[in-house]
Amino acid sequence: MSFREFVAAIPKVELNLQLTGALQTESLMMIARQNGLPSSREDFEEWAALLNRPDYARIDEIAREAGSWAMYPEDIALVVYDIGVALSKQNVIYAEIMVAPPDFIGSARMNIDTFIEALNDGRDRALRGWNVDMAWILCIPRDNPRSGDEVARWATRQGARMSNVIGLGLTGPEDAQPIGQFRRAFDVAHKKDVFTVANAGSNLGASGLQEALAELNPHRLTDSWGLVNDDVLVNQLAEDGKPLVVSLNRALRLGLVQKTEDYPLRQLMDKDVQVALSSVMPSLFQSTLVDEYVLAHDACGLEIDDVIRLARRSIELSFMDAEGKDALLRRFDFELQAARAQWQS
Repeated sequence: MSFREFVAAIPKVELNLQLTGALQTESLMMIARQNGLPSSREDFEEWAALLNRPDYARIDEIAREAGSWAMYPEDIALVVYDIGVALSKQNVIYAEIMVAPPDFIGSARMNIDTFIEALNDGRDRALRGWNVDMAWILCIPRDNPRSGDEVARWATRQGARMSNVIGLGLTGPEDAQPIGQFRRAFDVAHKKDVFTVANAGSNLGASGLQEALAELNPHRLTDSWGLVNDDVLVNQLAEDGKPLVVSLNRALRLGLVQKTEDYPLRQLMDKDVQVALSSVMPSLFQSTLVDEYVLAHDACGLEIDDVIRLARRSIELSFMDAEGKDALLRRFDFELQAARAQWQS
């Protein structure tokens, strides 16, 4: 058994999967044809080409464009189901998916209720067919601050948890808008005991992280490039046990590192930062969660026990309830034992 096969064999969870960056290209093209986009959009072929060969300087723009092709509830249900199938092939058994409703609704085709129903239609089909569970973190796009209060209301309303909505998030480039504009939305989530996630550090480095922590105090941070260079901030995150979800492939594709070996994953772990790995946008970054773990081992020098610890910790850092976590941890330990036996034979 190779190391890749070992990683693929153990159960895993995804904590920062971006819906618009995980859409399967084949299904997306089929949806586009059904919705008449090739004949109605002069720039359709240009966008279609960018799905297969992304310009990583435009990655957020490409992801949003791809998401806009899913215009109807049945489109959303299909792409979510496809994501579940793709996750099952990696033995990813649970995913917390970042979804920005303003990118999908607001037309006569869908409102927030039909949109969430469509998400759960695809989720339920994936759960029944492939035993992959998914939950939704409703996100405010940084370049759309006016949507903040509305998204917060959707994420915190009565019955949201029953609709598998487990959190409020903030996504997009940090320099789009001052972070203080989103404080009220996060305050609402905190008052309602709803989990929060903030993307920080991707453009502004350590200063962006400091602003996110001071203004929003999220339960979880994502990306967080530049953290390792600020010892005070590193120590603060380690002491607070604030989870940090990172992607090695993302850093490489966006040019944050020249080679994966330069990513300071080992340094963060050695300083007791609670790190988890994610593929973030697997379709656009053309990578998987299995690839992330293999890179952590091959390029960043993590030993097999370190990788196992990362995978198990991801379950512990999820927003699942205690009963759900316990069940997944028991499954993880059981399947890990079987994988270890094959690895060592």
